[in-house]
Amino acid sequence: MPKVVDHEQRRLELAEAALRVVVRDGAAGASVRTVAAEAGWSTGALRYYFSTQRELREFVAAVVNERVGQRIRERLEAERSRLPLLELIATLVEELIPLDEPRREEFLLWLAVTEWSRQEPLAGAEEAWDGQRRLYVEAVFALAGFEGEPVDVDPRVETWAEYLHVFVDGLATQAMFVPGRMPPGRIRAVLRRFLAEVPRLAAG
Repeated sequence: MPKVVDHEQRRLELAEAALRVVVRDGAAGASVRTVAAEAGWSTGALRYYFSTQRELREFVAAVVNERVGQRIRERLEAERSRLPLLELIATLVEELIPLDEPRREEFLLWLAVTEWSRQEPLAGAEEAWDGQRRLYVEAVFALAGFEGEPVDVDPRVETWAEYLHVFVDGLATQAMFVPGRMPPGRIRAVLRRFLAEVPRLAAG
């Protein structure tokens, strides 16, 4: 019987190969040819799944974005009834900060996506940013004492969510590039101090 090929698994293998190339060689090194070589494929075989380099890059970004999102969802499900609110939110936000090698690799991928997007717009790049902003809005909404879903939120929640978004991006950059000055323990402590400053905004 003919061999059944799991095409989605093949695409995921190519995405992982592309991530390894980005980590090793940077954004510029992740071409169709180098990714095919990393995966042990011919260029023609890779183009069966991704007809252009842009399609490959968009898929890689989507895979990593989904992986981070899934990790946050799993952490929320596992910890929501066990941790105090501030600690729970800090634990979720930490998934976006390069505090270990897998998250450092993901950070390098997002740097690559930024560089690729300068060359040509990539589908999904803004959606990934929007997903992060939603996380920060939900975090501030809860810390500010509101309940339920954050719909038509207080403008002050939006403002603090923006502060948190910028702050975490800064922490991520420092964790990546000056780990000697900002090691994981210090990053975690600084993040919690910032979250503790979110004011109680809900009436009553």
